[in-house]
Amino acid sequence: MRESIGSVFLYNIIILFVIIVFGLLSATISYYKAFKVNERLLYSLDKFEGYNRFSKEEMENYLASIGYTYNPDGQNECPKEKGGGVLISTNDTNYLYCVYYHEDDRGSQEQKELNGDKEPIYYNYALTSYIYADLPIVGAFKLPVYTKGERIYNFSDSQEQEARV
Repeated sequence: MRESIGSVFLYNIIILFVIIVFGLLSATISYYKAFKVNERLLYSLDKFEGYNRFSKEEMENYLASIGYTYNPDGQNECPKEKGGGVLISTNDTNYLYCVYYHEDDRGSQEQKELNGDKEPIYYNYALTSYIYADLPIVGAFKLPVYTKGERIYNFSDSQEQEARV
């Protein structure tokens, strides 16, 4: 009667604790990696001032170099709009990521005072990448990680012409 908890029950508690701790640790590391991928892809978009063939090529090369999960069927499962942004990535990418274009994110009143009804002064991009997990009992699943980038100044021809006038 002096030992009210048996050793088998104690081992089960220790094993359950270890599984929970390692699960949380692996989830945190996976989220960090996905966020790091998003930041690097947003850097490519900023570097080439938008989603064009140069930024797409650099993004694909980076994803290949880090071993990001390949999208063999090439089907883009991204929603057409997310967070007020419009999907602009195409279906011919080798990896599953979504690029969204956002117009000027300031308030509409402030934008009209500064710019009138012309093109937006700033724009930005948002990205969704995925955490892939393939667990023995649960199976394969993916979780989206959404990141919105910094504002980029719009160097359009119409604004340059109006600035000269």
